[in-house]
Amino acid sequence: MRLAPGYRNRIGQIVGFILLAGFIFGLFLFVTIPFEMIQMARAERWPSRQGMVMTSSASRRVSLLQRPYWVADICGVYLDSGVGFCVSRIRYGGFRFDEGEAESREAVAKYRIGSQVNVYYAPDDPATTILEPHGPWFIMAFAWGLGIGLILLPVLIYRARRTSNVVESEGKVDAPA
Repeated sequence: MRLAPGYRNRIGQIVGFILLAGFIFGLFLFVTIPFEMIQMARAERWPSRQGMVMTSSASRRVSLLQRPYWVADICGVYLDSGVGFCVSRIRYGGFRFDEGEAESREAVAKYRIGSQVNVYYAPDDPATTILEPHGPWFIMAFAWGLGIGLILLPVLIYRARRTSNVVESEGKVDAPA
């Protein structure tokens, strides 16, 4: 079944747009994932202190630059000094695929008020704290590989089409005059 030239052109434009969007998303993953992986590796070596959770809630944030999202607000005090802490995130790695409400509520349920926790902090900036030092390495490596694949896919398709066009043009025989 052959498509009319107009439909074929339109399908080509749609496929081109999808490839371009995938390429841009691939670049985003390729550039940002290594920074997250570096932070994950550093956090695994951070020292920890015992703390007690004093506040634990999930809240919805609204920003002009991005769509609304949920975060777990977990704060407490260190047991050895009584100094307060607040975690900006539970761990490095992982993704929030939707608004993150389920993940935020899950973290609040795990880190309840009054529970004792290990608080991992950056030695060079003790205000930077997390509760889980080990992130999902497989997910991060997969996402980085996906980024590489999305970058290479348009290039491979272009090369395959170019090669097939050369083969087709070599196989044509001109009609005698």
